[in-house]
Amino acid sequence: MELTAQLFKDVKKLPVLPYILLELMDSFSNEETRVEEIAEKVAQDQSISAKVIRMANSVTYRRGKEVESIEEAVIRLGFNQVRSIVVAASFSNVFPDITGFDKDKFWEETFITASIAKNLAKHTTTNNETAFTCAMMHNIGELLLQTIKPVECELIREAIDSGHPRLYAQRDFFGFDYTEVGAALAKHWNFSSTFCDAIEQQLDPLSYDNPSQAAILIRLSVFMRFAWSLGLPPEVIIQRFPEPLTNAIKLDKEGVLATFTNMIEEGQDLARMIKG
Repeated sequence: MELTAQLFKDVKKLPVLPYILLELMDSFSNEETRVEEIAEKVAQDQSISAKVIRMANSVTYRRGKEVESIEEAVIRLGFNQVRSIVVAASFSNVFPDITGFDKDKFWEETFITASIAKNLAKHTTTNNETAFTCAMMHNIGELLLQTIKPVECELIREAIDSGHPRLYAQRDFFGFDYTEVGAALAKHWNFSSTFCDAIEQQLDPLSYDNPSQAAILIRLSVFMRFAWSLGLPPEVIIQRFPEPLTNAIKLDKEGVLATFTNMIEEGQDLARMIKG
C-alpha cells in the first residue's frame, strides 16, 4: 500500500462522498429507523430525491397513482431499493467527467455487476445490500486512476489494445493495480473492513486466509456480466461458475438461474434512471 499512499499524497483533492450517503448507510442498519426519517434524509439532496421519485414512478414499480413526495416513494420502493438508488447515485456523482473515458458505459457495467451481486447474495448467507454496495465500489480504483492519471491511463489503454491485460499494464506503469487503489480509497472514506476487503480481494479471494464473501460475489458477478455481454445463455454461464467459489459461499445455482434475467434488467433500469 506504500505506492498507493504516495499516489494519494500527490493528489490535491480526493473525491468526497456526500454526507447523505454516510448517514443513510448507518440508518439502514438500525431496525428502528422510521420511513419519515429516511424520507427526511433523502430529501436533503435534490438530485438524489429526483432519482428516487423517478424510480418509484417507473414502469417497474408504478402501482396506482403517481407519487409526488419522497415519503411516498420510500414506502413504494422499500428501504433496500432506496438505499441502492442512493448508493448508485452518490458514487456516480462523485467523480468528474473524464476526457476520452466512457463514463456512461463504466457505470452501466458497474450497475449491472452490482445488481447481479445483490441477487446472487439472496442465494447465499451474505447480506444482499452489503453485496450490492461492495460491487458498486469494486471498480472505483479504476475510476480514480482515470481521473488523476489521465495521460498514463491513455498509455495503458494503448497497451490493452495491443493485447496486454489491464492488470499487468497497470502494474507495469504504476507498480499497483486498480484493486489496491480502490481499497485505499475505501479506507480513506473510513469504510469498514467488509468493504475494503471485498475490493482488495476481488481478483483472487480464495488466496486469502479469511476470504471475503463479498469479494467472491464480486468475482462471480463480473464473470457473469462479461459472459452475458458475449451472448452466452444463462444456463451455460452458471455451469461455468468456478466451483471452488460457489462452494465457498454455498451458492444455490438453481435459484440463480431462475432469476438471471431480472438481475440484468434491474441493473439496466438503474443505469437508465441514474443517467436520466
